[in-house]
Amino acid sequence: MKKHLIIAVLTVCALTGCGIIIDTSEEKNEYTYILKNETGQSLQITSDFGRMELIPDGEAFKCIIYSAPSGFQGGLCSGELEIRIPETNKGYRCHGYGVASEGLCFLQDNKVFTISDNTIFTEISSRTYEYVLTPELLERTYELPEE
Repeated sequence: MKKHLIIAVLTVCALTGCGIIIDTSEEKNEYTYILKNETGQSLQITSDFGRMELIPDGEAFKCIIYSAPSGFQGGLCSGELEIRIPETNKGYRCHGYGVASEGLCFLQDNKVFTISDNTIFTEISSRTYEYVLTPELLERTYELPEE
């Protein structure tokens, strides 16, 4: 019995005291994406699994803050984004991560949803990214399906 107890104690000591047990959890960072409305009018923005907000000119839509592993290459607002001019069916509907964009996004690729080299976002502080919506953007809106 003593022999088994000594082996158990030595095993625990070896695993914990000698560094054999390694913390395998990845380092996580928080990322924030902001859409700043400088279009001259209010916009209805829908994202984050259906979250919808009316964003007045000069205000910003802040996507949820989320944690991701170091080196993460993107994701804005759950990979979906709709920008609609209130009381109209005009705007943009974008999808990320290889999902079809329906041809209704203001970009023809995944730049909306990435923090890679070709992103539309500007890093304004550590892991905080911003994109400014301008009046020119509203000149090219699409007719969106009815809500």
